[in-house]
Amino acid sequence: MKKIIYFGLVMTASALTSCNKYLDIQPVGTVIPASESDFRGLMTSSYTSFPAHKSYLSLRTDELLLDESSTDAARTKDIYLWNDQNPDPTTTAYPYLAFYKSIFYTNQIISTIDEKLSGSATVDQIKGEAYLMRAYAHFELLNLYSEVYSSSNMGLRGIPLSTKIDLEQRFVPATLGDSYAQVLSDMEKGSALLTVDDQVKGANYRFSKRAAYAMSSRVHLYRGEWQAAVEAAQKALAINDKLVDLNAAASLLPNDFESAEMIMALEKVSIPEVRSSSFISPALLSAYSDGDLRKGRYFQKRGGDYVSLKGGENRFNVSFRNADLYLTIAEGNARLGNMAEALKYLSALKKNRFTADAYTQEAKADANLSKEQLLDAVLLERKRELALEGLRWYDLKRTTRPTITHTSFGRTVTLQQNDPRYVIRYPQEAINNNPDLLK
Repeated sequence: MKKIIYFGLVMTASALTSCNKYLDIQPVGTVIPASESDFRGLMTSSYTSFPAHKSYLSLRTDELLLDESSTDAARTKDIYLWNDQNPDPTTTAYPYLAFYKSIFYTNQIISTIDEKLSGSATVDQIKGEAYLMRAYAHFELLNLYSEVYSSSNMGLRGIPLSTKIDLEQRFVPATLGDSYAQVLSDMEKGSALLTVDDQVKGANYRFSKRAAYAMSSRVHLYRGEWQAAVEAAQKALAINDKLVDLNAAASLLPNDFESAEMIMALEKVSIPEVRSSSFISPALLSAYSDGDLRKGRYFQKRGGDYVSLKGGENRFNVSFRNADLYLTIAEGNARLGNMAEALKYLSALKKNRFTADAYTQEAKADANLSKEQLLDAVLLERKRELALEGLRWYDLKRTTRPTITHTSFGRTVTLQQNDPRYVIRYPQEAINNNPDLLK
């Protein structure tokens, strides 16, 4: 077996001329994969390179309060105050390069696997995962650094697309429309190649058919394509539709990688730096009504404040799980006016999250809601169920973009409704290495 001599990625160190600009990374050494295990190793490197950006996103929302006494607060306070334009030099920068490092591995697989290996179910699975990982990395970049997709803003700035190994190409952001076209194309190609319906526990950080459907459902949800989002979610649930029942003794947290509803346990959504510098906000705690079992399972009182029990170790990594799909189907149907279907999936989730008496009261109240009220109820349930899993910022961005006020170290800053800062500015280091990002 040939030795893999890839040593990593480094940022370009010199200024870039107008005719020779790079994304901001260059490979050092060469990848020479020759066997299935080599290509699986490259794919594993793509997964492990994926950044923990969603943990930082929680600081931008109404979910957390900054703990000023924490030694990590200096690195997170400007994130908490939405100071992306001129942050303190000690501030942790939002991930950018790490996404393209992950993409680099997938490009290596996609461009060389057919030359090195004959076709097989294993080869198809690895290649399918590569396409989907490339799509997911670009999708997350869009969620961070671009506007929400709509038919009226397809010409707006999207993100640089990396689909080949070419150090001489310029990485000018594509339009939003073209960026999403690439995501959708990669999703279609990857999904067609997958041979594994559902990954076993411990390997469920990898893409499977179930995870591909879940990803498709989220992409269409964020694009406002309600019917497509519902249909993709239903395909994922056709493989496994289980939910964790918090009424059951010794039940696992729903975002535990071994839970019955986990689909893909990839992303670190609650890293130590964020956990140690924040408490749960009153705005989040007050969202849980009496009889909601999640308040006692998701959070723990520490002194006079509450902290999260949903993260802190790799077993709570999460990208997709069934509760998210139930809520996607409920939201999509509510927006389409299919009230009975929306209530069906909302009720199914609540039955597993509330005590029996509280569930009865919830179901009775929900049955009398108008279309608008039911949609609000579903979005509230997303806030409660998916708390601190990195999706709240995206939900705020794609819906009402509400006013949020944060106070820290004597400063009170307000994110106004529809504030431009709902689209995060590219990190300055990335701009310095690639001024084309601002075009």
